[in-house]
Amino acid sequence: MHALVKLFWDIALWRRSPGDLPDSASLVVLTALVYATLSATQSWMLYGAASLAGRTLADLALLAGPLWLLLAVARRTTRYRQALTALFGTGAILSPFVILLLAFKGPAESSHPLALLVWAGSVAVIVWYLFVVGFILRAALDTGMFMGVAMALAYVVASAAVLSALFPGNA
Repeated sequence: MHALVKLFWDIALWRRSPGDLPDSASLVVLTALVYATLSATQSWMLYGAASLAGRTLADLALLAGPLWLLLAVARRTTRYRQALTALFGTGAILSPFVILLLAFKGPAESSHPLALLVWAGSVAVIVWYLFVVGFILRAALDTGMFMGVAMALAYVVASAAVLSALFPGNA
């Protein structure tokens, strides 16, 4: 298990490729469960228990569905399980940073230096996430990093719009 976590960490740092992951349906399921648990934790911290299951399922679908479509258009569906596993695994690796920043959200309201630190940390994690997703897409599609990050940015904006439309009270 330690080797697998290290592999996801290395992918998040661009040291290893998603192609280094096993092409395994059970690994997709395992990483999806871990990712969903951490995604639900983040949603709960941000929005409370309302629509928690729906938001978590929508998050999973918005990651898996567009990736399949993108790889199908590019005729690279054989890379789907590895790319999806990489997205779930690296998302799970980055989630503790987000959860930590969310934990400081309340105390930051009364401390400007802490608020600045939380804001800067949030920006850093978002940019890191964009580049990690871009790196994974670059590898899965055999394209350049610029195109991978552009697709990652389009994905993040589109998924935020879909989540806002599905859950308007707590977008």
